[in-house]
Amino acid sequence: MRIQRLLTLIVILVMILAASGCKTGGAATKYSPIVVAVWSGPEHDNLVKLAAEYEKKTGNKVVVEEIAREAYYDKLTTTFVGGGSDYDAAYIMSDWPPAWVKANALADLSQFMNDKKVAAADFDLNNFKPSTDYFTFDGKVYALPSEGDTAWLWYRKDLLEAKGLKVPETWDEYLQAARALNNPPTVYGAVIGAKADEALWDFMFYLFSFGGGILDKNNQVIINNQAGVNALTFYSNLLVTEKLVPPDVVTYGYNEILTSLQEGKVALGIQWMAATQTLTDCTQSPKVCKDGKPLLGYTVPPGIPGADGKVVHSTGGSQWGWGIPAGAKNKEAAYKFIEWLTSKEGAKMWALNGGIPSNKLALTDPDVVAKIPQFKMLGEVMPFRQIVPPTTVTADMVTVMNEAIVAAVSGVKTPQQALDDAAAKISDMMKKAGY
Repeated sequence: MRIQRLLTLIVILVMILAASGCKTGGAATKYSPIVVAVWSGPEHDNLVKLAAEYEKKTGNKVVVEEIAREAYYDKLTTTFVGGGSDYDAAYIMSDWPPAWVKANALADLSQFMNDKKVAAADFDLNNFKPSTDYFTFDGKVYALPSEGDTAWLWYRKDLLEAKGLKVPETWDEYLQAARALNNPPTVYGAVIGAKADEALWDFMFYLFSFGGGILDKNNQVIINNQAGVNALTFYSNLLVTEKLVPPDVVTYGYNEILTSLQEGKVALGIQWMAATQTLTDCTQSPKVCKDGKPLLGYTVPPGIPGADGKVVHSTGGSQWGWGIPAGAKNKEAAYKFIEWLTSKEGAKMWALNGGIPSNKLALTDPDVVAKIPQFKMLGEVMPFRQIVPPTTVTADMVTVMNEAIVAAVSGVKTPQQALDDAAAKISDMMKKAGY
């Protein structure tokens, strides 16, 4: 009889705890509904699908709030810095956290990742590295990565084969191939971009590949060191001295580079991986297809020879992630959702629905690679991929770099002069920002 009474009490206690929303960690935990902000576009559409799947799996409600792209950053900043509780989590770019962290506007995710009662048993931050470095400040992680991308070297397979040339592995080989394939105005050997507001996003792949950078680990400006000058000299000379690119590349950005490759007007070029579907689909790019097969191939951008003679690769990219504002009402619930969203399971679904995962386990998943072959290469690139340094003045830094690149490609300044001027401006803004 006593045992029966004890069992009855236990059952009643469990029911009371469940009704009160007591959290015991793990997937079965019931939380209050959360609101997740994301900007308009494919990321929003993808998130809606995964939020529905998460609710189906856990019973926890996720409300997705769509915000127009042009208003997104300002809306989040106003809400986060003001301590608002409108959102429990949000899709954020790596450039934004430094200012928000300084304003105590972002929640430290380490408090959840290090809590065994909250974090999933199989959670491993190493699956995201080095992407997490861009969201880590003073040893604290402020976002779980997603949508980390890069660019590929695109090349005309048929033109290289006709000349008996291999796919360039170094920049010297790239230059030789561009010279050999240059036949303007029918086909230019290569293409670059130097559009006033996009120049750095195209040049960065050359800068990092040549061993250059913008800031070192101590936030000292290094853009005008020898590696940086070599990179911009190579880049600008493709137009200024070599005449290997279309003459109007100072107006070229993502769309113009895409079109020049798509229409078969250039033989080589560096273009973001987002263009892969377009450039390899013969219905979208019929001018660079033959017998229903694409003539364009893609691979990792060239590198430079190392001391041992082996090619050393480094490249650029951008990085997004999922963070939690300091004013969020349901931080733990939000953490559990973004933890699942970026886990192997969630990231795999994200990839198969059209997104770009940053979890290495998803990037190498057989089902994912079978559907999106370039993700296998992205997984290989991640260890040596770099992005523009996230600081509180990154936006201004990008503007200064854009101006320098345009000046060099236009021939207004030498690469050394352009980068020296940029270095002086960036050093000044970094000092004023307290770095």
